Amino acid sequence: MAEAFGGVRGVAKAAELNPTQLYRTLSAEGNPAVSSLTAILRVMGLRLAVQPLTAH
Repeated sequence: MAEAFGGVRGVAKAAELNPTQLYRTLSAEGNPAVSSLTAILRVMGLRLAVQPLTAH
């Protein structure tokens, strides 16, 4: 998906993240901080939301 937004380097620049850090974050072993994930999603016009699995 990053390719649609200018590639990893383009996303990193727009999200104000280090490109090397972003490559690591997006790897299979990556463990992104919520702030990094939020920045990446913001660049893509998305947001992170927490919702209940079922209605109570």
